[in-house]
Parts: sequence; C-alpha cells; structure tokens
Amino acid sequence: MDCGDTFLMPAPGGRATPHLWIVITTPDAVTRLCAIVSVTTLRNSKDQTIILRPGDHPFIRHESTIFYGDGMMVDARKLDQDLAAGLIVAREKCPAQTLKLVQDGIGASPFTRPRFLRFCREAWSR
Repeated sequence: MDCGDTFLMPAPGGRATPHLWIVITTPDAVTRLCAIVSVTTLRNSKDQTIILRPGDHPFIRHESTIFYGDGMMVDARKLDQDLAAGLIVAREKCPAQTLKLVQDGIGASPFTRPRFLRFCREAWSR
C-alpha cells in the first residue's frame, strides 16, 4: 500500500460493515508505518470537517465524511498481507484533489489526535 491507495475494511471495534479507508502518507522507509483514515456516512458522523460527495472517489455514492478521530498509523506490510489474505479489499486510487482535501483536514479537525497529527506532519515533511 502507498499514499493515495484505498481499501475496504471494517471500522475499529469489529463492525462487520466495511468502510473505505485512505492511505494518506507514504510508508516510512524504515518502519513502513503509514497513516490511514476512514470514510463514513455523513449522517452518522460527529466530524464534518471534510465532506466528500459522489465523484470525489468512485466508491462514494452519497455525502460522506472523514472521522479523523479513527485515524491510525499502521504497518504497510500488514496491509499488504491483509490484502493478500482477503481481509481487506483494494479499491480505486484516491484522486489527487480528494487526497489533498483529506490530508488538509488532518490539521483542521478537532477530532484529530495530537500523536496522529504529528505523525502525518513528520511524514509529509520527508
């Protein structure tokens, strides 16, 4: 997995309904850690910092948002293993304009955890 890749995976907590996740940083050359965020239906979201609409990504069929509070740092190698095992399902790459919008929301959302924000900023400065 690399920055801009997307995939379907259940949300944290083991819910069966898969959400679209977006890789928003390039995996670190040494640790292979990267940052991911999930797309969720707008009506269920507390975080409305960024609203995505149909056309922003082929998977998005109705107004959706990013819940930055669920953002995670994960090992890209684990994502690749999960993909090979069928635990996650690859989707279309995130369009550059949508990826930039999602990345810009990291610093704007009141739900972004400070550690996650630091990780993203450090990754983008490399």
